[in-house]
Amino acid sequence: MVAIKLIFVFLVITTTALVTAFNPQLMLKLVNDERKKVGASPLTLDSKLTSAAQKHTDFMVKTDTLTHDDDAGSLGERIKAEGYNFSNAGENIAEGFGTNDEARVMKAWMGSSGHKANILNKAFTNLGVGFGGGKYWTQVFGKPLNSRKSKRFARKRLVRE
Repeated sequence: MVAIKLIFVFLVITTTALVTAFNPQLMLKLVNDERKKVGASPLTLDSKLTSAAQKHTDFMVKTDTLTHDDDAGSLGERIKAEGYNFSNAGENIAEGFGTNDEARVMKAWMGSSGHKANILNKAFTNLGVGFGGGKYWTQVFGKPLNSRKSKRFARKRLVRE
């Protein structure tokens, strides 16, 4: 009976480690290394964008689907729900890269023109990252809406869409 309990505890600890073993600071460094090459300002990690990225990653894990679609709404709706008012936003997702694969997933994103464009977009100032299920990755990029000019532009942009 004791041996069974020990095995169960071991499995719980191992599973938890797999779910959470990724390094947001490493991902930020890798993103900023690429941005530096093109003269773009470094991004900073934002807790609200990280929460949105992780919740979207959790959705992909739950549905076992690589998707930008989410029951919680569009990317804009998801990051606004976290309290991040934005003038610009973008998202990169990936599947099939495991725990501690920040460098490999970044290399793949940099090999894709759309993902690379998000990473190097000079309009972005913040980054949020998520990882889950041993294979799903999310990056959420943003620029906060904090000036009158930005607010006017965003209202005009939303009206045109």
